[in-house]
Amino acid sequence: MKFTKIALAVAATLVAGQAAAAVTAADVAAARSAGTLQETWLSGASAPTLNVFQGFALGCDAGSVAVWTNNATAGRPGSIGDYAAYGCTRGGIVSVAYHTVAGGSFNAYAPHVSGTQLERVKTVDTATCSVTGSATVGTLSFPVYANCNRVKPATTADGGPALPAGGFSDVEAALFGFDVSSAGSEAQANVGQVFGLAVSTNLYRALQTAQGLADVDANTFDPANAPNLTSAQYTSIIAQGSGYQTDWSPILGAAGTGKKVVLARRVATSGTQASSNAHFLKNPCNGNPAVLGALSPATAADSVAGAFEVSESSGTSDVKVALTNANNAGDYAIGVISLENNWRSETNNARKQYRFIKVDGVHPEAGDVTYARAKALTGEYAFHMEMRNFVANTADAFGAALIPEITTALGNPVNCTDVPRGLTLNPLGGSSCATGVEVAKHTRFGNNCQAPQLFF
Repeated sequence: MKFTKIALAVAATLVAGQAAAAVTAADVAAARSAGTLQETWLSGASAPTLNVFQGFALGCDAGSVAVWTNNATAGRPGSIGDYAAYGCTRGGIVSVAYHTVAGGSFNAYAPHVSGTQLERVKTVDTATCSVTGSATVGTLSFPVYANCNRVKPATTADGGPALPAGGFSDVEAALFGFDVSSAGSEAQANVGQVFGLAVSTNLYRALQTAQGLADVDANTFDPANAPNLTSAQYTSIIAQGSGYQTDWSPILGAAGTGKKVVLARRVATSGTQASSNAHFLKNPCNGNPAVLGALSPATAADSVAGAFEVSESSGTSDVKVALTNANNAGDYAIGVISLENNWRSETNNARKQYRFIKVDGVHPEAGDVTYARAKALTGEYAFHMEMRNFVANTADAFGAALIPEITTALGNPVNCTDVPRGLTLNPLGGSSCATGVEVAKHTRFGNNCQAPQLFF
């Protein structure tokens, strides 16, 4: 592994032999005033939010990390909404990375190819963040400042970055119909992302009953006893004008008669949605629906009162809220979210009433509940996509260096056991981690429309 700036920062921290204090808003303001502040802005995929944060934190001086969020409550990245900022000192230099995941993966590219104006957390200061809490990720504990305002820098300058430096996408720009080569550099992140079908908790139990399954303990959700849906069944729910959009009776029998189908999908700019489209609908992989057989996804406009309710959420957190709301209302809901999400560790009750089910007989957590990747690594679980990073031609120096460094930290980690939940390492990335444990035995060669091939 090459000795990146992240590694150098970590080494400097170790040499220093003492932990720094967590960065505060006052520290950020003072560094900006002194002209020493390093700050950048990342945008794009919501699925790897926690993992991007971990990559940022890896280069921070020990004990110096702090998080700011637009969310109303404190928590860890990945569970605190779509607008956040991560701060720390890196080699003693106060540094901030704003992170916007609203709208999803395409927004890693959109500001640079279609002029989309994104929002981010307002430049962190004591006036805009009113709730303070804390969170822990692994062995890292840090303060979290919530209720921060957000700003659209294109219309209201606040002294921070005016444009994202780039970011991360669950899939390549081509799956959104764009060639981004003139706007910046797109590269394999050498990381795979496992996705799953998530259902409201009550639907999970209803599916178990319909399929003659039962947990040993009613409070557990053992993957071995999880219910199953086939790809054809899910396709028949999500394809525009398809056959399972009246009620749940085709899947649940009499128990599903009159129970409306609630589909909690993502917006079109989401990499999670693009992944679902590609995997289940072969869209755009099979080209023009009228000629080559790709299917179009159902949208909110296809909703039918009392029968089929489709929501289009900007972030994964919103999908989890939609699943939970449906559960609490007695409705049955389903959608796609990434396996970096884990209902067991959800701290917000508004987002935790969802469970993963089997797809075509295989559960994404089977044999590996903690890391949720064992079956994806071997190719037995097929809903697994290869991520991309993007660095815009207009990127600031800090962002242009940080994005590849986070990529290196994700795709070629120092400690193989630190590969986060729901992620796999691409065998083409050259990682020394174990094939079949952290490294996949297959690759799509960076083309998510291409079938994975086993080589290892």
